[in-house]
Amino acid sequence: MHWFKTAVASLGRCGITMSISILFLVTNELQPTSIRNFGVSICSSLSAIGGIAAPFVLFKLATVWSELPLVIFGVLCLVAGGLVHLLPETRGTRLPETVDDVENIIRLYEHDQDECKEMIDLHIST
Repeated sequence: MHWFKTAVASLGRCGITMSISILFLVTNELQPTSIRNFGVSICSSLSAIGGIAAPFVLFKLATVWSELPLVIFGVLCLVAGGLVHLLPETRGTRLPETVDDVENIIRLYEHDQDECKEMIDLHIST
């Protein structure tokens, strides 16, 4: 059973490394230009607070049941991974420039994706 814990911990570490890298890309794309630096710094600060709090949560939960931290962190990772699928696709779209663009982000992305599809269709047909 020790090998299973090691494998799961290694996979979790790999997932954490990938998510931190993607954090900066996604937060840059979803924040409007006027507050982009502030938005990225808030997201980075919150992730650092989570990294600071995680060991304390781990040790407190391990006193209840030694496997409880693994179960809770695993479930939270699965929930976060599922919630990522709710983020809008930003490939081929322009970044939001104002707060109003962010409030209307779905309409903005749907419009740009229609233009992208038209451009792809024109490119393929020629």
